[in-house]
Amino acid sequence: MWTYWRDDFAEYGSWTSDDTPVSGMHFHDEQQLTFVISGCRLFRIGAARVRVPAGCCLYIPAGCPHASLPEVQARTRCLNLYVNDPTFGVQPKVLSFESTAATPATVIDFPFRANRHALVEDEKNIAQLAAEAGLSREAFTRKFTRQVGIPPHAHSVVARLNDARRLLRSGMSLADVAAACGFFDQTHLARHFLRVFGTTPGAYRKGIGRSQAYDG
Repeated sequence: MWTYWRDDFAEYGSWTSDDTPVSGMHFHDEQQLTFVISGCRLFRIGAARVRVPAGCCLYIPAGCPHASLPEVQARTRCLNLYVNDPTFGVQPKVLSFESTAATPATVIDFPFRANRHALVEDEKNIAQLAAEAGLSREAFTRKFTRQVGIPPHAHSVVARLNDARRLLRSGMSLADVAAACGFFDQTHLARHFLRVFGTTPGAYRKGIGRSQAYDG
């Protein structure tokens, strides 16, 4: 599973195994930087399959739906950073962190809807937005999925999981987090949390709780 910790600079997640972590389509409230130290990572962003070899970093903007795809690579090691920095931009990029100054970074332009205020947060909003757009629920769902990269209901679940992640960092109990974020119980929260973030809510909170302040 992923191991998470946090300091004053960023939140971190690390993975070391002979295969790659796999997740469904999801997004983060923060920008994600995935550094592949050894092995390889494979992602889906929109319709594109993105291979990130060792020595490269994938930048994923906040709110950008993406999935980690299976890729068997011995001794895969990667480090994720979750940060808030508007200077990174709104398009995903693959950058080489081992290249010389004479080697330009590879920038991949993906279709990505950055207008996050229109994204769906709950089931009621799905029907309301469909009506406002003059579309049936089914037509709205197809259009939303095509433009955003993730179905409305799945987007709602991941948005609530991001809320749960934030509340776990505050030290709230697992039962209270599940209730506050609209999950039936801790088991329901844990099942979705593990599928998206690659660890359990309890392990995530424990790792964050052991975090040390960043001393620069």
